[in-house]
Amino acid sequence: MSVAILPKTLSRFVRTFRNVHAPEAALFVVVIFALASQLAVAADQKLAPNPCKLEDAEIEGLDHDLSVDVLATKEYANTIANMLRREQFEKIDCVADQVRSTKERFSGGTWKIHELYRGLFEPVQYPATHATQEDWKQLFRQLELWQTQRPKSITARVALAHAYINYAYDARGDGFAQTVSDSGWKLFEERIAKARLILEKATALPVTCPEWYVAMLLVAQNQSWEIDQARALYDEGERREPGYYYDARVFAAYLLPKWSGREGDTQHFIEEVSDRVGGDQGDILYFQIAAVDYVVCGCEDSPKLSRERIVRGLEASEKRYGVSMWNLNRVAYLAIYYGPPDVIVADKVMSRIGEQWDQETWQEKEKFDTMKEWAAKSAPYQLKKLQMEASADANSKTPDGIRYHASVEKTYRGILQECVRTDSAGIETWQGKFEVLLTIGAQGTIEDNKIYAMGPVVVCTYHKLLNLKEQQAKAFAAPPQAPYLVRLDLDWADFAPVASR
Repeated sequence: MSVAILPKTLSRFVRTFRNVHAPEAALFVVVIFALASQLAVAADQKLAPNPCKLEDAEIEGLDHDLSVDVLATKEYANTIANMLRREQFEKIDCVADQVRSTKERFSGGTWKIHELYRGLFEPVQYPATHATQEDWKQLFRQLELWQTQRPKSITARVALAHAYINYAYDARGDGFAQTVSDSGWKLFEERIAKARLILEKATALPVTCPEWYVAMLLVAQNQSWEIDQARALYDEGERREPGYYYDARVFAAYLLPKWSGREGDTQHFIEEVSDRVGGDQGDILYFQIAAVDYVVCGCEDSPKLSRERIVRGLEASEKRYGVSMWNLNRVAYLAIYYGPPDVIVADKVMSRIGEQWDQETWQEKEKFDTMKEWAAKSAPYQLKKLQMEASADANSKTPDGIRYHASVEKTYRGILQECVRTDSAGIETWQGKFEVLLTIGAQGTIEDNKIYAMGPVVVCTYHKLLNLKEQQAKAFAAPPQAPYLVRLDLDWADFAPVASR
């Protein structure tokens, strides 16, 4: 036992000890050692607190690092689920109260209170994927026992409501609405109504929880509340806990056309709430909302969001909250599947992921590995293209460059029109824009020719320019300097009249 620094009170006792007579000295020593022992115990408690009296395995399970382990949140939820199965309700309440009050997060910004609930309302945990009716019965038996034994627990109520929402999804199934049976819809509605009743009764408790709003917004979504009513609920939750972005995710999904919104509603909502926060924190919120697959899935139903802002939000999030393997997996997925692939971002992020791939994001490791290899091979070419575009754009902004760009485009259009006349048979649709990058030599010769489009007209144009290059023919006027890069942004609609002749 050691106390590095004695407080002022104990120091005064030590100074006084010099003037104490021998008979009183022994008692004085006892007092000093008693005080020192109390300080040592207090110091030890401060250094290694365990107010919830967790076992070593539980402490370890709740302490995985998401910056290096993509399964950290799943291990956390599994640990909580095991505590529920052992009916350690007081412990769970203690952990929940602690992480809720301290707003504790994983590296990367994920709230621990949110992941704690995932261990409470799902009947089976990772790596299991399918729950039996017996699994559901066991879960509800435990949650209802917890609520009975600890009636003032907000965590028990919210977990039970969340479980009924998930149980409603189980009755509905994963198919389209028209494939759900009448009995399936009836069970769905009954279970959502049960969740709502539990949440409404929970408002009488003295403690609130930000996850309450997430659950109630899911009720609103599944009961098709009026948008204004659901927005008022979201606004209330946001005022109570501004940084708890999970309710924004649910409301953003609620505004998708497949639920209760119109085209563009989700996009405008995400922009609105993120712009209101502003700065790096606004970009972080934008990323946090867009990161989940039920908001942005990389499919036709996805809202039109800025992938650049999503990446900017990831970078700001890492500066503020640290690295998250889950965050990296989601950004890599969106870089590949959301809009035109951005292989530079995908390669950069996936090289950081290493082997920490997320199964919920990629489904299969083979898919992750294939995309990782493709991004690594494609990124250097894309990077070179960006460098060429930057050089061409800089050229086009000078007075000489503006004039030269117009001259090159006129000549290039003439070559393309010849191919439209000779090779456009069978082409019915003339729409869409495409890009051309030309590198021109000192005498107007072609040094490089890239056309980012497909089809017989493109093949014809490419070969005409390739012949001119091989002949070292003067295809264009001499450029202001050499080699000289020109970028042309063309529209197939401009060539439709030529094709119709």
